[in-house]
Amino acid sequence: MFYSRGRTLGVFMRLYSTWEYGLRKVVVGVDSLDVLRCIRNFDSSSGTSSLILHVQNLISCDWEVTTQNLFKEGNKVADRFARAVRLKDLGVMVHYRPRLDVVAMFQQDR
Repeated sequence: MFYSRGRTLGVFMRLYSTWEYGLRKVVVGVDSLDVLRCIRNFDSSSGTSSLILHVQNLISCDWEVTTQNLFKEGNKVADRFARAVRLKDLGVMVHYRPRLDVVAMFQQDR
């Protein structure tokens, strides 16, 4: 099954940072049905990516994780972050304050 490595990495990073922050009830929105299917229907014997395995390991920790599909049209903020990551080396980016361009998007959406 084809899936987007970038979107899956985004799911992993969101889950990891949420776990590290100490939150124990989370809803993860994914705008790719292929990624969502891979995460929900994980089978370690199928040769699935190790990234999917890491996502599943996080989901199986002692917390409540719900996954849901988001429509791409309503996911402008995530797309903005995804574009920003493509321009930088892959690594962990933690934002303690919202980026100004993202704040502007939220304000326009009111």
